[in-house]
Amino acid sequence: MSNKPSFKQDQVDFAAHIRDPEHHPIPADIEDRRMDIYRNLFINSISGLLSGSFPVMHSLYADAQWQQLVRQFFKTEHNKTPHFPEIPREFVDFLKTHYSDPQRPFLYELAHYEWLELHLEKHSQEVSKNPHSTAEALLDRRPVVSPLAKVQSYQYPVHQIKRDYQPTQALKQPLFMLIWRDTHYRVQFASLNPFSALLLETMINNQELTGRELLTQLAQTHQHPDPEQFVAFGHQAMGKWLEQDVIIDTQ
Repeated sequence: MSNKPSFKQDQVDFAAHIRDPEHHPIPADIEDRRMDIYRNLFINSISGLLSGSFPVMHSLYADAQWQQLVRQFFKTEHNKTPHFPEIPREFVDFLKTHYSDPQRPFLYELAHYEWLELHLEKHSQEVSKNPHSTAEALLDRRPVVSPLAKVQSYQYPVHQIKRDYQPTQALKQPLFMLIWRDTHYRVQFASLNPFSALLLETMINNQELTGRELLTQLAQTHQHPDPEQFVAFGHQAMGKWLEQDVIIDTQ
């Protein structure tokens, strides 16, 4: 029986070397000059995809540091998807579970924030706003939040991070961010106070209550001293979200 590796094993060895050339030798019978072409082609493709998907994060690193980060992600145990568009999501998972940068403790949250923008921008779901939905109807009917609206909390001011502002201490209070895609395919961002974040999350999960019932229930739960004022404030927030395509219908 021949001891020559099978074609399948050749492919496995080839891929292992491209992903992690420091720990996997060049497959037999392939010269380094030819292999170097593939090494550069694959890593540059992944690097280009990630730098385009995470432009703020990319701007924080020198070229050599960025390539080192990409190479670490590119190893077999981190990057597994065969689908190119899914690679940014896997990169976010890698930063959450397999990577730590003491100088940039915000890295995972920044990546998640940038990925969420990309995710909503490329999402295949179409949304349109019911033209008959009015601000007046928000209290007497059930407000319907766009499926392309997300509320996310962060421990770092991800919307402010840039090359000359890289905080190393978490915020004293969580930052609540609303990220959504409007009916004109524009991804929008807004910071929320805790009440607005709670209200919007409650509306997202609400399947039966009218706007008035939902706000009254929240006022009672949080023992607000003036329920009518609470309802009026919530109605005002809902009206703004209706204008911004965060709320797209009333039922």
